[in-house]
Amino acid sequence: PSSDPGAAGRAKRPAKVYDLALKGGTGDKRELPRTDTQPFSMLGVSWTGAAKRLDGVAQVRTRSLKTGQWSAWQDLELNVDPLENPGVGVRGASEPLWVGPSDGMQVQVIRKNGTSSSALPKGLEVNLVDPGVLTDAETKTGGTAAEPAAFVADVSPG
Repeated sequence: PSSDPGAAGRAKRPAKVYDLALKGGTGDKRELPRTDTQPFSMLGVSWTGAAKRLDGVAQVRTRSLKTGQWSAWQDLELNVDPLENPGVGVRGASEPLWVGPSDGMQVQVIRKNGTSSSALPKGLEVNLVDPGVLTDAETKTGGTAAEPAAFVADVSPG
């Protein structure tokens, strides 16, 4: 055993995605109360049917893995255009939100008042992404090293 209390958190860990269903009894709101989770750093909300739009607000709070403190509520970006011809089983989704290392979350999705849709989409889930951890040896070997990149900016004379 290591005397470094942070060593376990830095141990090699593969990337993972966790999906948790949102619950709610009405067509206007789905939520997941404060929930302890496996470590994650990015999250989003998804629903059944990529051709459907979520007319409402999706908000999340997360608990920092480092401090144990809960964040303020943050809105997820839902202005994602639905796909015109999605394949079978393709889900609609918010934009992902990077929240940093976390081990707890709370989510609420509320239908916007006055929208023409009768209810929130079915199959609402929160999707948690753990990017994993590489060992020092893996980050120093070829194959995982980033290649140099060049960028060109198109600037109009002003």
